[in-house]
Amino acid sequence: MSLFLIGLDVGSSACKCIIVDEGLRPISQSAQAYPTYHPQSAAAEQDPEDWYGSACQAVRRCLESSGIEPASVASLAVAGPAHSVALMDGASDILHPTIHWSDLRSTPQTERLETACGDAIFAATLCRVNPAWTLPQLLWLRENKPSLFRRLRRILVVKDYVRYRLTGLYQTDLYDAIGTQLYDVRAGAWSPALLELVDLAAEALPEVRPAAEVSGELTRAAARDCGLLEGTPVAVGSGDSVVEAAGIGAIAPGHCVLKLGTAANVNLVMREAKPCPGAIIYRHVVDPHWFAITATNSGTSTLQWFAETFCCSATAQHDGQPAYSQVESLAAESAPGARGLLFHPYLQGERSPYWDPHLRGDFVGIGRGHRLADFARAILEGVAFSLRDCFELVNSFGDSIQRLYLIGGGAQSQLWGQIVCDVLGRPVVKPVVQSAAYGSAILAGIATGLFRDWADAQRVRSLPADVLQPAAESRRLYDSYFDAYRAVTQAVQPHVQSLAKIAARENR
Repeated sequence: MSLFLIGLDVGSSACKCIIVDEGLRPISQSAQAYPTYHPQSAAAEQDPEDWYGSACQAVRRCLESSGIEPASVASLAVAGPAHSVALMDGASDILHPTIHWSDLRSTPQTERLETACGDAIFAATLCRVNPAWTLPQLLWLRENKPSLFRRLRRILVVKDYVRYRLTGLYQTDLYDAIGTQLYDVRAGAWSPALLELVDLAAEALPEVRPAAEVSGELTRAAARDCGLLEGTPVAVGSGDSVVEAAGIGAIAPGHCVLKLGTAANVNLVMREAKPCPGAIIYRHVVDPHWFAITATNSGTSTLQWFAETFCCSATAQHDGQPAYSQVESLAAESAPGARGLLFHPYLQGERSPYWDPHLRGDFVGIGRGHRLADFARAILEGVAFSLRDCFELVNSFGDSIQRLYLIGGGAQSQLWGQIVCDVLGRPVVKPVVQSAAYGSAILAGIATGLFRDWADAQRVRSLPADVLQPAAESRRLYDSYFDAYRAVTQAVQPHVQSLAKIAARENR
């Protein structure tokens, strides 16, 4: 009997599922969206029940469309974003909606933590404090909802909550443990000192296990919910960024991944940890390597914002494509450089390399001759410049970058992909099959012994890829624009910080 693997990615706005065969060829794919709620300014929340329900529906759709018998599924694994946690009481019921990684309400707590003990936190976790992390989010919760916080007995990161619902087991992997900023990376254990900062008991935290091991088996209830057999093995799993990277072959030092998703990342595989205040340092799922993430809050969400705000297309589709495809069509009517128009895509503050939640976006250089197409082009280029800002940081680590991969929803745009290639001035590889769900399926196969390791899986995997080459003329032009992009950011940063704080006071 042929065997199949299931990979799940519980992402920022939808759960994606893929079924692959033993040759790692995709058989069936599906996605189930779920909402993010914004109950007030700067707030972003999700319901963990939506994660689990969407995961089960996505699996059922894949099974139905493929015709695969549940008995032929060898194992499954789940990936998801870091930092966002399910908040559970003593009965493992949800106490409060999950504070999403994009939520900025913990900015005051972040600033206090940075002032009081920022160096100690960085030394323990290899990452600086930021509102995206679990640590300041929990501090915000304790200070603003104390009665609720006193009932808090357990926290689980996104993929760990879904896996808990599948297996009934409380576990995590090293990647997501680090992502809570409650784990001492050097000591290799949950940190009593960090837990004390938020008055959280060590019992609230899950067991840390290797990502590519079997966590447990599907319970009867979970099997019924997702249409699989009770007892199907479930791997521990890991974070979406690292699993996605390993899935496309970024498993050796010097492999670099550019991701144009809802947010965007530039991620580098390294031989050893090199702590840097502008980056996030994790362990790779390929032991003993490390994984550096430089992250911008800007990605396809920026295009969606522009389409909804300036193109009046909040719900409409454009030629059967998502609303933001209008931005790409318009941008094609402009020229490289958008005729002197720059866009800084800091719509939700910024992470790497500035780590400034008060930073805000802008258009610079507007003239009477500019048309909507130029603004659209500036949007695409602005996100590409933000990616280059991140790339310059990882390139400074000293690891020779051997290969660049370009992935994510935005990478499906030929125009945007070429802009990114030209802005970076380097060839980029675009894998045809790439997703955290696909990487999770491979991880499930490793956990159950179908593959010895990630390298063995890559030898089995034989899927095509496109290669983009930078255009020399555009590369030279974008070098000049990038210098201006950086200079403007540094010049206006204190002023936009002031504006953001004034606006926050007015919106209370």
